[in-house]
Amino acid sequence: MKNLWYNIFCIAFFAVILAPVILIPLTDGGLNENRPPAPAPQLFTEDGFNYSLPVDTEAFLNDRFAGRTLMIDTYSRLVSSLFNTSANDRVIIGRDGWLFFSETIADYDGSSTFNDGDMNILVSYLLELNDIAKERGQVFLVTVIPNKNTLFGEYMPSRYKRYDGPSNMERLYMTEGLDFIDLSTLLLETDDISYFKTDSHWNGYGTRIAAREIMSVIEEKTGVPSGLSLPEDGIYELGDITGDLARMLFPVNPPLESEHFFEDAEPSYTAIGRYRTPDDMHITTESDGASLRVAFYRDSFANSLIPYFSNAYSDVYYTRQTPLPIDRNEFLEADVIVFQIVERRLSELLRYLG
Repeated sequence: MKNLWYNIFCIAFFAVILAPVILIPLTDGGLNENRPPAPAPQLFTEDGFNYSLPVDTEAFLNDRFAGRTLMIDTYSRLVSSLFNTSANDRVIIGRDGWLFFSETIADYDGSSTFNDGDMNILVSYLLELNDIAKERGQVFLVTVIPNKNTLFGEYMPSRYKRYDGPSNMERLYMTEGLDFIDLSTLLLETDDISYFKTDSHWNGYGTRIAAREIMSVIEEKTGVPSGLSLPEDGIYELGDITGDLARMLFPVNPPLESEHFFEDAEPSYTAIGRYRTPDDMHITTESDGASLRVAFYRDSFANSLIPYFSNAYSDVYYTRQTPLPIDRNEFLEADVIVFQIVERRLSELLRYLG
């Protein structure tokens, strides 16, 4: 009898211990953390035996074990309710339900402020691109999208102190010889909030403001009006979305947030070639819009801009490739080049250039 209970205990113990791994095939294998899950471990690589196999295996299992998201969600709710702080080091819980991306803190507190040498590297790069475009007879426009806490810093926790000097974005805008589109004031001084509370990006309202302003500048520079009318009072429906920061913090049942779905953002364009998601590295579109070829260097903030610009212009190309592939055919043939980057990625771009 004693051996029976001992065997039952051992079986139960190992079943509990191994269940999260055994049940992995029943999970979706995805993450809600703004990063891809660790790839499956490989016994051999191009260089031979993979000596990092134990580490790779651990990373693979850590990202996929059964019950992972439920544990994360439960722990996050417990920590946030008891201490009003985040259990995810990539998410900051602010005031009045606002969430912020931790990667923006270095801009907010000034710890990522460029020295003069770094700023000169960035400026020289953009001026070089501008000169190349001008020699080709192209319009070259630069716009830096402000971080959410740059515009709505009043909702940041008081433990984070805002840098009172000029930011990298503001210093960049002081550069002479470049055509900048500064969206900060437009995005801040609006009738409605232009950024999501629970996502790291602007919302449909902010997207539309930015699209209208950039198209206005393109018309001013080229004399070609866009093929898409964007009146200030657009027709929209309200719906619900789940923000990326909310999903990272509460992956099982993230809170919903209201969103504007504008009628003129409904796609009327055709994607050329293979197209999977707006996060694709390269996207090419055609439409019955104004006869203008536009090439975008962009990041995830431009995902929501794609329907507007692809509807508005006949040929549009978008790339996330860094640095900008200025000699790629789509850029060689473009009438307008738009260099769009979010404020927090200026430091990342500098690392590529350095």
